[in-house]
Amino acid sequence: MTESVINIVQLVITGFCAAVCFVRAIISWKRTWLQLGLFYSVFFFGDLYWQLYLTFYGETPPYSFIPYLCWYSADLFLLMLVVTHCPCDWKKHAEILWLIPVFTAAMCVYYMTFGDYISNLIAAFLMCCLLWRSIGGLAYLHKKPPGEKSARLLLVFVVLFCVMEYAAWTASCFFEGDTLKNPYYWFDILQTAVLFLFLPAQRKAVRR
Repeated sequence: MTESVINIVQLVITGFCAAVCFVRAIISWKRTWLQLGLFYSVFFFGDLYWQLYLTFYGETPPYSFIPYLCWYSADLFLLMLVVTHCPCDWKKHAEILWLIPVFTAAMCVYYMTFGDYISNLIAAFLMCCLLWRSIGGLAYLHKKPPGEKSARLLLVFVVLFCVMEYAAWTASCFFEGDTLKNPYYWFDILQTAVLFLFLPAQRKAVRR
């Protein structure tokens, strides 16, 4: 029951945000609104499949390429959004950024002890790219004038999105149960809040 409620709230939020982004993309004719709208849309369809399976069969679906492909595609659209908004001078911050693939690779190996190899490898690669570009973008914007830091808030939320993903995945390795005593659901709730906050952060970045 707890998972269904959280999923439905997330469906409503991602569906609403997708509609807003597509409307703004049509009005402004800006590519970044389209990218964010596609991110919300495919994320929505992944959640929708998961919730429909949970509703009809009373249990979470076994490993299926349908929701995972949706979520992987959402990560790709989010990565495209980050790349469009902000460059990343990785050579100047290599000593920090190289810690990201080390972290994602270590977590991937750990998660493989609980799940399959292919999905964990894909997730690790996408998370590595998102963290690399968003943290690298924040480092790039750090010394820029205030007027050029409009995308900073969006990059912060991308980092938080990745952190919530890892927190939820790790919690699912240790805790079970369909109640709020399971920390997995709290991280999922926080991730839902971050998903909604992408919208005002994108609006601020586009206005600048």
